[in-house]
Amino acid sequence: MGVLALVALATALGPMVFDVTPAGERWLTLIEWVLVSAFAAEFVVQAAVAPNRSEWIRSRWRIVDVVTILGPVVALLPQVSDLASGSLMLRALRIGRAVAFGTRAGSVVVRKPSRAGRAAHVGEPTVKVLSANGGTVSSDWNTFLRRANEPAAGWAHASGLDDARFRDFARLAGMSDRDLDRIQIHDTHARLRDYGDRTTLLLQIPSVSDGGFPEVHREWLLAVVTEGGVLSASTGAADLQNRALLLGTALQAPMFEARVISSLLSGVSDDNLAVSQRLEDEARRLEAVEGGKAFLHDSFQLRRKISSTALDLWHVRNIVHALASGKARLRDVSLKDEKALDELLAEIDSLYETVSRTKEEVQTLIELHINFKSFEMNKFLKLLAVVSFLGLIPSVVGGLLGMNVSDNPWPVTLGQVAFGVVMGMAIALYVFAVKGWLR
Repeated sequence: MGVLALVALATALGPMVFDVTPAGERWLTLIEWVLVSAFAAEFVVQAAVAPNRSEWIRSRWRIVDVVTILGPVVALLPQVSDLASGSLMLRALRIGRAVAFGTRAGSVVVRKPSRAGRAAHVGEPTVKVLSANGGTVSSDWNTFLRRANEPAAGWAHASGLDDARFRDFARLAGMSDRDLDRIQIHDTHARLRDYGDRTTLLLQIPSVSDGGFPEVHREWLLAVVTEGGVLSASTGAADLQNRALLLGTALQAPMFEARVISSLLSGVSDDNLAVSQRLEDEARRLEAVEGGKAFLHDSFQLRRKISSTALDLWHVRNIVHALASGKARLRDVSLKDEKALDELLAEIDSLYETVSRTKEEVQTLIELHINFKSFEMNKFLKLLAVVSFLGLIPSVVGGLLGMNVSDNPWPVTLGQVAFGVVMGMAIALYVFAVKGWLR
């Protein structure tokens, strides 16, 4: 799409700086029709393969799509082109087409990062219901949505959701379209919201690749505490309920919902711990690398991933601190006296300090490498300065004597001049060596 936008710009601006024959004008019109057809075909294909067509149509990007496709179509109609022929309006129409194509291509580029770092999930989600006594039964997506409208006891969790289903559940939980758009582009972090009759908890579940450079992927988890139960949904396929049972949270309160939320926060803390250990191992590896372009690329990428992990941890820490201090509640229930939250807060604080320290070490490593490169550059510049000064001596002598030694007012021979130049350069080198400037 970007290449097509550049072609559209060339066809729009070319006739303004070159004399175009009527035949060339027809060719430019044909090219513009081909471009419009390509963008229209891309629009139709996206509509055909969209997992949730109604959700796809309601997106704000559809306005951009329609304007950038229908606008050039109207501008290319023969009646409009003939009316604007030979006038300023024709040039404006051409520029408008190029801007429309560029906007369309740019919107595609902007929308691509929204799925970066997260695997696409297809098929039906996995739904399980965990009761307060630990029993688990399977369910389906429609039943899960009915529980969202009619709260029931237990913990119902749906995993492996695609974007459309996750947005449907988030809307039922009370999230706005603006918040959902920010989630799509990973422009939001963990947060806790209490609405009185329900409490929502939004978390990111991180994971890191094992081999090669550590790639951190994050899935979204949204939990809703309702009257007597918990509903949660995640874009990842992790079995959070079994992991919660293995964690065995030590909350003293009999409130089932509090134990579930605590287990989710503990699980996210453990996931961030695994990610931080992997990033720390990569930092240790980079310490043994002497430098080079690959080192700078990996170190800058690592610092960015560590910064993102530290920011996620900071938001999770704020949630745990708010619950442990009583500033935040779960449906008007205070967890201020729960020792398990205090212990979890201490673990997250320690993990946050570790991640921050790793970030500082990577930053120090980058600065050390840059300083080393600057030192090598200074050595080269010092050598260049010495060579330039030594070359200045014969340049000055040659400038004074001119092209020939004979017929000059000074009674010197060529050998004497060469001797004086060599001795001057030798004396200069000796002075540099005594001053230590050659080291």
